[in-house]
This record gives sequence, structure tokens and C-alpha cells, in this order.
Amino acid sequence: MIDFYQIYYREEQKEELYDFATPYFNKTLTPYFENTVISELVPNCKSDYVSVCSWRLKQKRSDFRVSLYGGGERGLSLEKLTGDYDIAILTPRGPTHKPLQAAAHWHGRAWVDALDQLRTFIKIPNELKYAIYENHFIARTNIYRDYVSNCLGPCMDFMEGRDVFFMDSGYRKRKNPEDVRLYNDVSGRHDWPIAPFILERLFSIWIHDRGFKVVNI
Repeated sequence: MIDFYQIYYREEQKEELYDFATPYFNKTLTPYFENTVISELVPNCKSDYVSVCSWRLKQKRSDFRVSLYGGGERGLSLEKLTGDYDIAILTPRGPTHKPLQAAAHWHGRAWVDALDQLRTFIKIPNELKYAIYENHFIARTNIYRDYVSNCLGPCMDFMEGRDVFFMDSGYRKRKNPEDVRLYNDVSGRHDWPIAPFILERLFSIWIHDRGFKVVNI
């Protein structure tokens, strides 16, 4: 059994959700974005596996299936998600992709300073074995709960009140003006903070050397 959630925050986004997903309307935006929802949902899940993905999963799978496999969206179903694994990556990158190096290139000084600060709290390798973005993965529920309790929650607590994690990420350069305006309306910020981009890679950091059976779907 899989508890498969997809988060959305505008009504029209529901059309993009998989038909087997449980929709979750996110009413409150925090600086930690979907990680706040994850920290609330996962501890209460009862199924064998759990996933908490964004409404954009279908689009993201199409984008990266084209680049990795030369084909379009292969679709998802509960049958395809069933298997013997600990963690399944739903938007896999190629084997040469380096998520920490890419982040330093995309975000610059904000990333470097924030990651250096996080290194004082948790162990972070120089590069990651697994590239997982936007929390687009499935994990055994006991693994996901362990991550939320012993890594995600403590890291968000560590970030709280430390300005380095709320520096501008530079993400606005990659967004269209309307998206920037809408984000400003709900957050009061003109750019996204670096915190959610650090947290986006946190699960990959946590599983790096734990010996889990990780597959691509």
C-alpha cells in the first residue's frame, strides 16, 4: 500500500494531478515550502510506502524522461510504483549529474554560505550519490518517518532565526514576472529564500551512505 500525496495551491493545478494521488491543498506558505507539509503528513501515514510530491510531477517527469531516455512521459500508475525497493526516485537524472555542484552554480554565494552553515549541524558529503529534486520520491514509511524525525525537523529548527538560510536565492531570475509578482503577494519577498533549495537536497544528503535500495521509476 502507498500513501501518495500531491500538493497544490491553486484550484487549476488539480487538473495536473495523477488520478491515483491524494490531493493536498496547501493553504499556508512557509519559508520551508512543501517541507512543512511533509513534516505534518508523513508521521501519520499508515501505509507501507509514502510519497509527498508537487502538482508538477507529471510535467517534471516528461521533461526528464525526454532528456534521459529519448521519449516522452511514460505515465505512472499504482502498479508501476509497486516493487521491492526502499526508495524510488520519480524524476531521475543522468548518472553524471552533480546536485551540489549544480546548486552552487545556480545560486552562487547564498548557496555556499548556507550549506557551510548547515555543515556545522549535519554531515554533508562533497557530492551526492542520488539526485532527488522537489521531494519527488517514494520511500518506505519507516524510512521517511526516520528522516522527518531525525533530519528534516531538526534541520528546519536549526535554520530558524539564522539569516543565512533566508538570503535571496536568485531563483527569481528563472521565473517569469507574473510568478514573481504572485510570490511577492503571498510572501512579501521579491525573491525566494535559499532555505527550500537546501532542503530540496536534504533527503539525498541523508540517504547518501545508508545502503538503501534505491531505484529509478
